[in-house]
Amino acid sequence: MLDLDSADKHDENFALKIRGNDLIIKNEKQFNMFPSHVGLRKYVHYYNIVFPSKDTFTAHYTLMPNACGTLSLAFDGTAVIAELWGASLTPVLLGMEPNSYHVLLLIQLSPYGLYQITRQSQAEFADKRLSLVDIDNELFNSLCQAFIMSKTTIELVNTCEKILYRRMENPLISDALLLATTVISDSHGQIQVKEVARQSGYSERHLNRLFLTQIGMNIKDFARLTRFNYVLKHIQTSPCFFATLSQQAGYFDQAHFDKDFKAISGVTPQKYLKTMSDFYYDGTEIYDTISSKED
Repeated sequence: MLDLDSADKHDENFALKIRGNDLIIKNEKQFNMFPSHVGLRKYVHYYNIVFPSKDTFTAHYTLMPNACGTLSLAFDGTAVIAELWGASLTPVLLGMEPNSYHVLLLIQLSPYGLYQITRQSQAEFADKRLSLVDIDNELFNSLCQAFIMSKTTIELVNTCEKILYRRMENPLISDALLLATTVISDSHGQIQVKEVARQSGYSERHLNRLFLTQIGMNIKDFARLTRFNYVLKHIQTSPCFFATLSQQAGYFDQAHFDKDFKAISGVTPQKYLKTMSDFYYDGTEIYDTISSKED
């Protein structure tokens, strides 16, 4: 039923062509989110499997930047389109594009997960959507096989986990980078580069080189996005006066807060609050709301 030998690396849609007009996965909820296994969680945050309808996503639907990479596989009725999305530094307007897919799998990675998986410098991937087959043909074939042959969302996730786990056997992420990202995360991004270097015990130059290679951005941008996502988390969970939130997030005043928020997101905090349904925010807090797969 499925023709796995017809993948064309030069296809303009970066797609795996298949015969038939549907995949085997059926009778699932429209949105299916699964946390990664505890053994993968350092690199893979979660799996999101969506069965869009023609009006699921709005024309203004935008992904907020979070410094993380994503592996995306989508079936449009005739082909599997497999892409690598580099670490996001700016908003990504998806609009109604996902509505044209029958099923969409998004594998949300940690900031350095894409480096561990692809073993390639992330400086070339940041803020780009690229053909997965052009970057990693082996991973492309393995994930497409899983995507096409799985009969349920659970089976698809479990198969993807096995594929990705094989990429984790030889850890590549620098201890210096792990320490620096922890320092930044613990401060919610409210820390200067020189202080990150001091606490981690490495030079700014060395750390910036590691951040560019293994995440795809420098330390300052990573810290800025960490603070931005700290703000988004508070707006999502408990909207409050922006003057108070700007103080909590370490801004000089609300004017500085408003300016930085708009520079990163493209909208003011006030407009974001009014139109949150047009934006996708990845809080990576799903472990508190979804049963974890510890066993």
